[in-house]
Amino acid sequence: MRDSFDFQTYWHIVGRLARERRCLRFCDFDHEDPKEPYFILRHDVDYSPQAALILAEQEEARSIRATYFLLAGTRYYNLMAPEHSHVAKRLTDLGHEVGLHYDVNSFRPFPRPEWPRLLKAQATLLGELAAAPVRSIAMHQPALNGDDPFRGQALGFVNAYDDRFIRDSTYVSDSARAWRDSTWTMLKTGEFPERLQLSLHPINWAESDRERTAIFRSVHADLIKDSESAGEELLARIARHSGVIEHDERTSRGEA
Repeated sequence: MRDSFDFQTYWHIVGRLARERRCLRFCDFDHEDPKEPYFILRHDVDYSPQAALILAEQEEARSIRATYFLLAGTRYYNLMAPEHSHVAKRLTDLGHEVGLHYDVNSFRPFPRPEWPRLLKAQATLLGELAAAPVRSIAMHQPALNGDDPFRGQALGFVNAYDDRFIRDSTYVSDSARAWRDSTWTMLKTGEFPERLQLSLHPINWAESDRERTAIFRSVHADLIKDSESAGEELLARIARHSGVIEHDERTSRGEA
């Protein structure tokens, strides 16, 4: 197996796992855990909804169902914007689960006792967009943002960072387009544990392998492009405003 982040490698990993054990979503753990060997396929959509949809469609074509964790609000995409408002529903239409990927920094301006209410508000909004209730949650970037404030709490959600998913099971991630040594050994040998949480970020995977810096420079470049496009669109809309047209025509006649 090559140390590459392309779709051929992706399907080598996921396909081999799916032949040997059940592929589950977090919503499949509402009650008791399955007894047979399984792996949970998880995707954190940190940057690119488009990359998520490309991967989701490939999975659906192969009868693979995953949990996609979406951020309710981030500088990289806005689920309420016209270009992204269809994403959550499209994922559920493909048979995937949509869970809430929450950024604890969005709660910090508020008193700590209000955090569960704010979490549930984000989950409710996401569920409306997905046309399916949100049943699972996962903290965004725990390595950077500290302890999960909702871990172990009975809030009515399945938490991807509860002990049964990261201590009683093996947790594997491709975060920042990198494999830890123990994970790489596991992927090469194919000696997988009976219970595995496989967290793969859609932004890392494409038709061709890409160097890490190129991936994240492209994220930044897309953000700049979107910002510039929004600025041009704003100016164009203002120029078409009837009040602006009347005002400018009046001032051009020297009547102001």
